[in-house]
Amino acid sequence: MGVKKWLMKQQWRLTQIRGIWSLFYGTFMLAIAFYGFVPILKEMGPIAPFIFSGILFLLFIIGGYIYDKVLIMWAPSQEVWMERNPYQYVPQPRDRIFWFPFFSVLLDVSEKMASKHNVDTSIIDEVREYYSELEKYTAERKEDIDAATKLRENFHSTHSFKDLLHEEK
Repeated sequence: MGVKKWLMKQQWRLTQIRGIWSLFYGTFMLAIAFYGFVPILKEMGPIAPFIFSGILFLLFIIGGYIYDKVLIMWAPSQEVWMERNPYQYVPQPRDRIFWFPFFSVLLDVSEKMASKHNVDTSIIDEVREYYSELEKYTAERKEDIDAATKLRENFHSTHSFKDLLHEEK
């Protein structure tokens, strides 16, 4: 597994632990609230809410470990789906039907507004050219997938979002 995939998996795990933390915190707060009313908690003394929440926390951690490491319920199916999905490289039929016409209208409106205010429209023309070139590729041809990937990499290398944040002086 590459470093990038490993880091993404750790980031996913950190986002998932928020639910477990909220479960621990919620049961702890309920145990404190009901401490005087539940006989078992009262018999255990003031440490009872910590023990009760800790036991539930450990049960969920063990269950999560079994789900993640022993049963491996999610990882392989997602990795296979992503690797075998040709539409991550070329436009989907939905993109051709809905998104490309929508982007075309947005680019037309942007170009009209830019022309009205005497702003350079060369980037809009380059984006329009990129989408028209990308629309030619299909998932049925292997060479199209390679060409679309190369086209996307070239476009993103010359038109990164960080360039939009820098104002002209």
